[in-house]
Amino acid sequence: MDRSAANAVARRIEALGIPLAVDWYVVGGSGIGVGLVEDEGLPLDIEASLPLADLGLPAPGVEGHGSHLVFGRMGGRRVCIQTGRIHPYEGHPIAVCVAPLVAVLGDRPAGVVLTCAVGALDPDLRAGQIALISDQMNLFGPTPLVGPHFLDCSALYDAGLRTRLQAQAAGMGLGALPEVVYAHARGPQYETPAETRALRALGGDVVGMSTTYEAIAARFLAAKVAGVAVVTNAAGEDDLSHEDVKEQGRRVRGRVVALLGHLLGTAP
Repeated sequence: MDRSAANAVARRIEALGIPLAVDWYVVGGSGIGVGLVEDEGLPLDIEASLPLADLGLPAPGVEGHGSHLVFGRMGGRRVCIQTGRIHPYEGHPIAVCVAPLVAVLGDRPAGVVLTCAVGALDPDLRAGQIALISDQMNLFGPTPLVGPHFLDCSALYDAGLRTRLQAQAAGMGLGALPEVVYAHARGPQYETPAETRALRALGGDVVGMSTTYEAIAARFLAAKVAGVAVVTNAAGEDDLSHEDVKEQGRRVRGRVVALLGHLLGTAP
């Protein structure tokens, strides 16, 4: 994995006197990330909020994404929240897209939570549902790995973290959350009906344009990975818009905050 961009970011963070070691790293998806650190967000005792631009990184250009790394503490655990995601479809190299995550994780053990907005391939999924990612298909997406790094991805998303999130969801009265396979589409265009049928036939339950490359990078660094997806629409339907994606993210943000609140205050 090319760590040159991540190493530059790590040096800038450490030059500010901010320790890199965290227990949890969270990536905020569309309509979700900024809300994790706002007034009604996570009960985070904030230590520092660093603009990605000040770290030599591009600020996410997608509406609904924040542009900061926020370090703080929850329940004695140190947490870093990336309030917005850097996407390959914005024209950035994949090493830059994963640079914040790789910089903060380094080779230290930690837990990673990847939140995202997704379209439903499974017709039983409905807009506004929260789902847990159990597996992914990145056959057509970018990977941060370079060279003969034959990473075992047979258990990319940690089963133990899913069990803990399911228990929290039950305690919140949400019932059992769907566990889904995330299919990567390059974007930024939405999937055609034919592409939607193909991804469904291949075994995908939801589709999105992010997340998979971060999961690979985190697993390469030996992190435990959880994926929390918000279903925002049915893939391949008419009149899809990013406004709908952002609105669904805002609607369920409180539930996502409550779901993650307990987890981030405990050990990975």
